Amino acid sequence: MNTIKSRATTHKNVIDYYEKAGLDYEVWSPNFNMHFGYYKWGMNPFNLEKMLNQMNEEVINRLFLEEYIDPLVLDLGCGVGATARYLAKRNFEATVYGVTVTPWQVVFGNRLNHNAFLANQIDICLADFNDLPLATECSDGAYAVESACYGNGPAKKEFVNELYRTLKPGARFVVADGFRKHSNRLPGILDTIYKRNMKYWALTELADIQLFKKELENVGFKNIVVEDISWKVAPSFVHIPKTVIKFLWKRCLEKDEKTLVTERKNNALAPLYGMLMGLARKHFGYYLISGEKPTC
Repeated sequence: MNTIKSRATTHKNVIDYYEKAGLDYEVWSPNFNMHFGYYKWGMNPFNLEKMLNQMNEEVINRLFLEEYIDPLVLDLGCGVGATARYLAKRNFEATVYGVTVTPWQVVFGNRLNHNAFLANQIDICLADFNDLPLATECSDGAYAVESACYGNGPAKKEFVNELYRTLKPGARFVVADGFRKHSNRLPGILDTIYKRNMKYWALTELADIQLFKKELENVGFKNIVVEDISWKVAPSFVHIPKTVIKFLWKRCLEKDEKTLVTERKNNALAPLYGMLMGLARKHFGYYLISGEKPTC
């Protein structure tokens, strides 16, 4: 019963956050990429949108979808579908089923899909990735881009169980997210920064990278690869102060004192706190984790 109440509270916080602050993500990304970028040598570090799309590219590349005809891919915690649209444009044979617990994201995301002429490839539905309304072994691939962190507990056990259940044998998964490097109490001010950032982003706790990998192994995933890409993500972090200034300026032009609700304030503060956490390399890191479900 306590678990059910806790999940309901978490869902309410997430829904409130994204329904009130979701549109503000357009300041970060015109395509509504709700994640950080991936920098490759030779890229222009001032082109944020290109780095955001490169993160989508890195995730998709690790799914090996070229091995499938008409693959069905799950986007677990899809936001308004930016990564799904990138995948659909890149692979015209793929179908993407995205899930989110936020009704606004379902409506707005499917509208964006329709406007991009991709409604026949992408379906965003209201569902919890901890308890998916899908058949066992139904998908040819699955990914979670900065969404697995909304799962329960430091190992995200329910998320991992559903990930394993819904993938076909031989299918691959990719998770891109920020992680804690341990579950020990954080020192002094860093603990305060962490707790406030969790509140600002409507999170309970980040996953522990060691516990998360162990959970993947426990359910049966094989060929698990953990890549620390913190330095690849760092150039996109540099864009945070500029984005916050753009947001505040946009808010000033709205000329409505009531528009800056708590969730919108938090949406501006969270990335700044995230920058501070990112500097604590001993305690936090950004990772790409991939692996596959064995065929037997």
